Amino acid sequence: MICRITYNIKTCLLMLSLLVVISSECTRQISQKEEISSSKLPLQEIDSKTLIEISLAGGGFYGGINPVTENKKLIKSNGEILVNYKQLYTGDKEESLSTSREKVEELAGFIRDHGFFAMKDIYDCDTLNKECQDRKNHYPPSVPLKISLTIGNSTKEIIVTVYEKGIVNYPEALELIVNTI
Repeated sequence: MICRITYNIKTCLLMLSLLVVISSECTRQISQKEEISSSKLPLQEIDSKTLIEISLAGGGFYGGINPVTENKKLIKSNGEILVNYKQLYTGDKEESLSTSREKVEELAGFIRDHGFFAMKDIYDCDTLNKECQDRKNHYPPSVPLKISLTIGNSTKEIIVTVYEKGIVNYPEALELIVNTI
């Protein structure tokens, strides 16, 4: 008799917990971050003493005969541009270039003025976009694009999981920024 009561209580508790889980899943609402327009944010000021750092990495596919393992550009406040390009078999290619401080300020201002700080942090496949979801699982694997901008105390990094036009829905301004860098 005690076993039967214990069994019934366990069954009831299990069913109750299952009901709670199912009801919470049904009532759960997924809220997306609101994209803030750049007009709502104060623009970061740039002067001759402002720290500026611009970084661009990835954004391609890992494949081919000699796959690229790292592809990165770093632009510093003083105009120094460090390019790091590594391939699996041929190794590293590091290059150091330079430009003027004024050009770095101009580029940072261009990126800021195109709403970079107001963009989402991550652009990924829509859950209903089967082509994009499939692209993540096929060879050659995509390498996420990472762009970061620091102006003074303001820093922002944006990641595009599959940087392929028409696959992930990211702003046109981001494409313009990448091409300008």
